[in-house]
Amino acid sequence: MSRVSPKSYVPRSGTERYSVPRLLGESFRALDRQLHEGMVAAGFGDVRPAHYAVFRFLKPGGSRVAELAEEARMTKQSMGELVAYLERRGYVERLPDPRDGRARIVVWTEAGLRWAEAAAERLGEIEDALAERLGGQERLEEFAGSLEGLMALVAEPIPTRAGSARNSVRTS
Repeated sequence: MSRVSPKSYVPRSGTERYSVPRLLGESFRALDRQLHEGMVAAGFGDVRPAHYAVFRFLKPGGSRVAELAEEARMTKQSMGELVAYLERRGYVERLPDPRDGRARIVVWTEAGLRWAEAAAERLGEIEDALAERLGGQERLEEFAGSLEGLMALVAEPIPTRAGSARNSVRTS
């Protein structure tokens, strides 16, 4: 698989730097790729990065498919397919929801917990490598703090400027 060089990215219009959302997205995909490569090496090659959406949002006590879909910002049908795949492979199972017997929740199985443990170990390796590349654990902590600050900043809606390109698109 060929990887795109950062030099081939087009900077934001009128600036010398790249779009922050694009940089964050590309960084996330690169880290996800590193996680997946480690998980394949650990014997979990049947779980693809698309399935991580289930694991990222699955609560310890279980979650309904609709809750997982909402958290992952995807349709219930798509999330249901991911859950069904993982269920067939023994990573999760669906049980009656103790809050509402008519509903079902998705819960971890022993195999799923082994996957989560291996993923946590791989993520630790990735963070250790990042700390080394950034110049130490303290720098990684500063970076993580900046990302947490960014999350807080964008939690509130960002107003759209009147006359922006997005507002002036015509529908004809």
